[in-house]
Amino acid sequence: MNFDNLNKMIYYIEKNLNNEIDYNELSKITNTNIFILERIFMFLTNMTIIEYIKKRRLSKAFEELKNTNLKIIDIAFKYQYNSASSFNRAFKKQFNITPTECRKGLGKYKIIPIINFEYVKNDYNFDYEINKLNPISLYCYHITAKEHSDLLYKIRQLYKRVKINGYYKKFNAAGMYGIFFKSNELYHYYLGSPEYYQNLEKYIIDKNEYVVFNLLSRDQKDIVNLEEKITKQWLPSTNYNIKNSLKIELYNNDGCYIYLPIK
Repeated sequence: MNFDNLNKMIYYIEKNLNNEIDYNELSKITNTNIFILERIFMFLTNMTIIEYIKKRRLSKAFEELKNTNLKIIDIAFKYQYNSASSFNRAFKKQFNITPTECRKGLGKYKIIPIINFEYVKNDYNFDYEINKLNPISLYCYHITAKEHSDLLYKIRQLYKRVKINGYYKKFNAAGMYGIFFKSNELYHYYLGSPEYYQNLEKYIIDKNEYVVFNLLSRDQKDIVNLEEKITKQWLPSTNYNIKNSLKIELYNNDGCYIYLPIK
């Protein structure tokens, strides 16, 4: 099966979540008999096409309950539920809270991301929060590079240096931040903490609204993997837009939080 065709089918489903899905159209898009398509989809995703559509509809409903003032019954009808009771049952089964509890702010933000068949074997649900941060002053080492690959090399060297000179332990004790962004054709990286150090450069995190992902790992490979999934799966699955290239990592004992500024 051509993964490009499967991804085109997913795109069609996404554009029609608030309409009736034409299964004949799915067959045409993939050039596959619908019964064979169902078997392939089940094999690759461990769920049926119907189950996937229901999860994506509930995911969009979850987002609208959190971020709009639309009536719950209107959201239910929009995503093809013919009664409030059937919507409530399906929503609670998926998210362990009722639509009313979701509207009141209970529970973390959750989405079932759009399937991308390039990453289907590693798909998982995203848990995240939306937080407003006030300005935070950090005292940091600052490195720059013209090429991203050069910056990554310099970051590795920087971590070696701060482990040797003792700042790594100091940063960890106060709350260690890694700040990345691109500006004026240069890649920038700041490593530091809120604790004042006279010999380090000051960096201020601007006041803004951020989407926050909690990763139970500090391994750079895991961080990069999550960031790639955020770009290719989470962002297309939501109505949020990332404001700029800024990425904030706040490390704790068990892992790190990734902050991305949103519009």
